[in-house]
Amino acid sequence: MRILYKITTFLILALGVLHLCMTPVLSPGFTSAALWFAGGGVMIVFISFFNFLLLSDAGRERLVRVFCNIANLVGLVFAGAMIVLETRRARPGLSAWLVMAILVFETIAAFQYSLRPKLSPSS
Repeated sequence: MRILYKITTFLILALGVLHLCMTPVLSPGFTSAALWFAGGGVMIVFISFFNFLLLSDAGRERLVRVFCNIANLVGLVFAGAMIVLETRRARPGLSAWLVMAILVFETIAAFQYSLRPKLSPSS
């Protein structure tokens, strides 16, 4: 499970970087729409950062586990909202469902991983 969780975390990081790189293509010019789109990419990158922290030794800290789970839930809510908005306008594309599946898995894996008892350094 840890290997799949790590792979999914890398996928989310790649998705965030791709989102940032696509900003000038999809929203040319320095506009508020472009900044909001880039902000979504930054949010995705930070979600991956929280998950990398959870996978590291810092994952022993309760605050890291709580913040990681909150970040995953926020990302999941935003992805769900995007699917709802796309459903109202047209049919959501395969990429929207793929992103949603990755975020659902990431949220469940992080929650399960954060519930695992952490060995103390003295063990």
